Amino acid sequence: MAQSVVSDGIILVAVVIAAATISQVFLSSIGGLQQGSIAMSEKLSDKMETEITVLKAVNTSDTTVKVWIKNTGTNIIPSAYIMEGDVLFGEYGNFAYQTYSESGAGWTFTILGGSDNNWQGSETIELTITSASAFSEGDYYFSYITHNGIKDEVIFTIGD
Repeated sequence: MAQSVVSDGIILVAVVIAAATISQVFLSSIGGLQQGSIAMSEKLSDKMETEITVLKAVNTSDTTVKVWIKNTGTNIIPSAYIMEGDVLFGEYGNFAYQTYSESGAGWTFTILGGSDNNWQGSETIELTITSASAFSEGDYYFSYITHNGIKDEVIFTIGD
């Protein structure tokens, strides 16, 4: 009988250790899921607070186009994130990715009316696209995609 009590005690200790181990594994995986959920929620919130509107696009010379884009969301976008945005531009049906460039062919921007280097809600940026060759007359496509995937686009005409 004493042997039965000892073996029951050993089995009880083994069951408690196994239960503790399983619960630790379960709690660790719950913690991982929670962190993933928090990260996804933050990304979704960032996207929900970001909204842009292309106001107008015009050619200001035979190699330069200016586009005005308004931040209509509540997200404050730092200049470094504006540079990380994607610009698609070119003749309608034949547009291409444009690279950011402080000089020469490519695009650059200026925040209008801002007192810092952040694109605040209700502020407008003036985006300038410079081409190495003259634009021909016709319809052109422009699209700006923010660093977090929010996009707006416009089709406009150069020439008559």
